Amino acid sequence: MANTYYLHLNRKEYIERWSDVKDYLVDYEGEPYQQKMREALKATLEGAIHAELVGYLRAKPHERTEGRFDYRNGTYRRGLVTSYGYLGMLEVPRCRKKGFKTKVFRCYQRRWKEVDEYIQGIFIAGVSTRETGLVLKKLMDYKPSASTVSAVIKLLDPAVKQFHRQPLTDSYRYLFLDGVWVKVSGYKVVKKVLLIAYGVKHDGTREIIDYRLALSESEREWGGFLSDLYRRGLTGDTLKLLIIDGGKGLRAAVDMVYPHIGIQRCWVHKLRNVSLRLRARYREACLAQAKKIYAAKCHREALARLRSWVRRWQIDAPEAVVCLKKDIEELLTFFGENQKLWIKLRTTNAIERTIRELRKRIRPMCSFANNPSCDRIVYAVVKKHNISMEGRLLWKPE
Repeated sequence: MANTYYLHLNRKEYIERWSDVKDYLVDYEGEPYQQKMREALKATLEGAIHAELVGYLRAKPHERTEGRFDYRNGTYRRGLVTSYGYLGMLEVPRCRKKGFKTKVFRCYQRRWKEVDEYIQGIFIAGVSTRETGLVLKKLMDYKPSASTVSAVIKLLDPAVKQFHRQPLTDSYRYLFLDGVWVKVSGYKVVKKVLLIAYGVKHDGTREIIDYRLALSESEREWGGFLSDLYRRGLTGDTLKLLIIDGGKGLRAAVDMVYPHIGIQRCWVHKLRNVSLRLRARYREACLAQAKKIYAAKCHREALARLRSWVRRWQIDAPEAVVCLKKDIEELLTFFGENQKLWIKLRTTNAIERTIRELRKRIRPMCSFANNPSCDRIVYAVVKKHNISMEGRLLWKPE
């Protein structure tokens, strides 16, 4: 059917029709009208600007009216980057009183907000500032400089500040706490830790509540972070459980800020510590039997399996037995919750997804440029995670 459209043309007419469009068919069949679309958009924007000018002057070109407010004074040319590509030589009129300001774009604006979002998205995905320009050059025939990309990324600063200061609601049922180490440049490259709070509400919705870049996982750093959450509204009146790793600083800070909330220690972190205290020949068998403790059907059965495990390994691996026994009460706290949630509450795996996404982003980088740069990138990753978690409940409501 497509070929029959041209059957009424003779050879000369067919060649003339083809010559009109062949220049646009360069590489892909989907791009023949890309330049035409940009030209149409440019004409539309210029028409809108001139229409605004008529309303401002209260007179059309060459029209004499009593209500005229100002007079035309030529035009100037400027460029504008849109989501359809770069529009060069956009005609903008001037007035004698210099009071005309178009609403088609803001003063000194060179890019649509959507283009800034493209730049931010490409950079957050892991592309360097210089390579971001190369990507946009391929996409929309516009290559921003590395300094321009950095300036666009800095536009996230107000949103980052708002995220760290926004009031919190005391509507969380479970709170997961963990940290991830990152490298940050400055006088020299140093290791710092991101303290992360991950909350699950009573309806099963979940989100990263907040994070903080700290020097260590000490009691002082964790205490300051948790105290800030408490001050902003997360008082813990509805909290049922805090899921944490085995860090001493975090454990002490939790007792200081949320002393009446139940503690669940992460089994993954604990078994990792137990493994370090085992000889290689005992490691596989000992850990396999230890995993059966948290896989029990009830708290009583878990204690029975613990006693059996202790009898088997207290001679061959005494240090591993002491390591597990000293925290066993907090390792089995999850048995007091709904059985459907046991597998989700006995570890900090719920927060590990965000940590994996963060590590994926920073893997191409040797280190963050500075603290604000780290804050921006982590905020973008957290925001992306929270959006992806909307509608995905930790458990299905009954």
